[in-house]
Amino acid sequence: MLREWLISLRTRCPKGLVALGYRYAAVACLSRAERCAAAWAPHQRRTRAAIISAMADVPPDRDTALILGAGPCLDLPMAELLARFARLLLVDVAHPPPARRLAARHAGIELVTQELTGMADVWKAAEGGTKAAPPITAFWDDPRIGLVVSANLVSQLPLVPLRQTLRHRPETNSVALGRAIVEAHLAHLRGFACPTLLIGDIARHVLNDQGVVVEVEDPLFGASLPAGSEWDWTVAPVGEIADRWSIINRVRAVRLDGRRFS
Repeated sequence: MLREWLISLRTRCPKGLVALGYRYAAVACLSRAERCAAAWAPHQRRTRAAIISAMADVPPDRDTALILGAGPCLDLPMAELLARFARLLLVDVAHPPPARRLAARHAGIELVTQELTGMADVWKAAEGGTKAAPPITAFWDDPRIGLVVSANLVSQLPLVPLRQTLRHRPETNSVALGRAIVEAHLAHLRGFACPTLLIGDIARHVLNDQGVVVEVEDPLFGASLPAGSEWDWTVAPVGEIADRWSIINRVRAVRLDGRRFS
């Protein structure tokens, strides 16, 4: 607990987003990544490899990579990105210490704080609740961007908005709103005129101590993705959440700029 408290103090996040729970979620994710480093390593390798593959199609005159959901950057091929791009935009609602250290060492890294559903601004106007997911157009007007990556983000985007909205408007159809948030993110990604790669969860499996799947959840709320490369991510090995249970997510990497990722 002390370590998490210290990480929280060093995690950059605006007060309004802290109040919504975004900093807490960022710190919890980093702490779990440290505890489950061995279990997460294969997934992180596959994520980095997918990004490196997409980099091959970047137009030669573009010098900027946009990473949405950068977090602590543990799943990003930082050496390769820094070698190819003069400018890295690392976007997230909160920037934990590993990301801040990278930015301090490399002048080309910009930490951009942005709530990527657009709903935080809507909540202010609607006094805490809304049933609609606004369209997102952030960064579309930056002509320097040559690569866009949504890095293990899409299934996380609905979580805080759903909790916030249901608290103020419990009659809200949570599945419809969750799906709308996911589809708004996909539409945002499809608006870029460059290689655009989404890496994200498409299914969440809960397993018992015999390795049998006892529950399957849809983290995309019914939204669908094109076909792509897939792998398993042991998010919570036995003992992380409960002594006899584990969680394994199915992850897909897919190009959303018209080219199938393989």
